[in-house]
Amino acid sequence: CVHSTDEEIQLIKDQGVYIAHCPESNTDIASGIAPVRRYLDMGLHVGLGTDVAGGFSLSMFRAMADAIQASKLRWRLMDQTQVPVTLEEAFYMATIGGGSFFGKVGSFEEGYEFDAVVLDDSRLESSRQMSVKDRLERMIYLADEREVKAKYVRGNKII
Repeated sequence: CVHSTDEEIQLIKDQGVYIAHCPESNTDIASGIAPVRRYLDMGLHVGLGTDVAGGFSLSMFRAMADAIQASKLRWRLMDQTQVPVTLEEAFYMATIGGGSFFGKVGSFEEGYEFDAVVLDDSRLESSRQMSVKDRLERMIYLADEREVKAKYVRGNKII
C-alpha cells in the first residue's frame, strides 16, 4: 500500500482490508514510504509486519522504530500535512492493530485471547526515573530478544 490510489484506498476501507505495513521492507527495496498517517486517520486496519523477504529483521521492536522513522521521513520530505506516527500508534500497530486480523488478539481487554510477550527492561538501565511511556520508548529503540522472557499463545506458555 505504498502507492495506492484514492480509489484503491477507499476500496480497502469499504472492504475492511487489513494493511500489513512493513517499513523495513519498503526502505530496503526502495519501494517508497507508505502514507501510514493517512491510513490511521482514515480508520483503516493497519498492522506491522517484518517481511524478511524484503527486509533483514524479524524484530517487532525494529518494525515499530522503523515505522516511526519512515513516517518522519514522509512528513519531512513528501507531505508535511501528515504528521509522523507516534510511539503509541506504532505500539498499537504492533499489537491490536495487526492482532485484530486474527480475532480477539492483541489486547489485554476482557474477552481477548491471552497472547503476550513478557519483557524485562532491567538490562536497559537508566539513571533517571522513567514513566511507562519512556520505558516503552527505550524498549522500542534499544531492546532485542534478550529482553523477551516469555511468550504466550492462547494462554499457553511457548517460551
